[in-house]
Amino acid sequence: MANRVLLTSAPSTVEGLRAATQQHQGRLSPRLAQVAELLMREPQMVATETSRELAGRLAVPQSTLTRFAKVMGYPTFKEVQALLRGHYASRPRDYVERVRSAQATGTLQASPSNLALELAREIEHSVHTTALELPPERLRQTAALLSGASEVWVHGVRRAFPVAAYLHYLLLKVGMRCSMLDQSAGLLTPSLGRLHPGGVLLAVTFSPHAPETDQVIAAAQRAGVTTVTISDPLPPSHARDSSIRYEIREGEILGFRSLSASMFVCQALVLEIARNLSDLPADPGEAQATAH
Repeated sequence: MANRVLLTSAPSTVEGLRAATQQHQGRLSPRLAQVAELLMREPQMVATETSRELAGRLAVPQSTLTRFAKVMGYPTFKEVQALLRGHYASRPRDYVERVRSAQATGTLQASPSNLALELAREIEHSVHTTALELPPERLRQTAALLSGASEVWVHGVRRAFPVAAYLHYLLLKVGMRCSMLDQSAGLLTPSLGRLHPGGVLLAVTFSPHAPETDQVIAAAQRAGVTTVTISDPLPPSHARDSSIRYEIREGEILGFRSLSASMFVCQALVLEIARNLSDLPADPGEAQATAH
């Protein structure tokens, strides 16, 4: 039976849980396999989101999460999440500390040159995968939406800020009416009063998602502004409020996550906008001449 208990003793570490999940994934029912796949792909999301949110994301009953926990040897899904939370809470947040911790535990054994090559391989894989999975129709849809917008607002804070700033720069270079919504001079909240129907919000956000981004997306919804998001997998509330979503899986090594795939999506999007604009007549007079 696919849903019988597979482990008599529940793993006590995240590494043990991942190893057990990978080992037994082929013996799980289709719904439990969905939970296993999410756990392997986005463990931090599983750690931080509620069971209701995770079940909604997977389109399964909440009882599916409980059944997954039980076949892995845990009484309830709360124990799985507690194990994950404890692991990520103790993970060094400072980058120097992450490297020091990896050296102390023996995780980091590569030479500096090999480490750089490993990072390059992760980035290359991430960009290549993103390119393969990027639907051309979604790019065309987004380009048309932005080209027809009365105004475009770009938002991103923390790690998402460089991507948002670069996207803002690119949009200005193709002549779009565009502005940043950020915390500069403490003007984020007053700036939200400028949001209006007919405009488009481009929100760049990565886990853990910033409260400022929650504020901006909520304000856009109230103002009737269409929202496009560039992110790693979104919380259900953000996903629900986004008309178009680009979900990015960046390359990572020792907790250092790249931004290369996100930058690639920004460039691909603006190239599509530029292509559209190059097909348009320069002015109404030219349009009439073309018609004749």
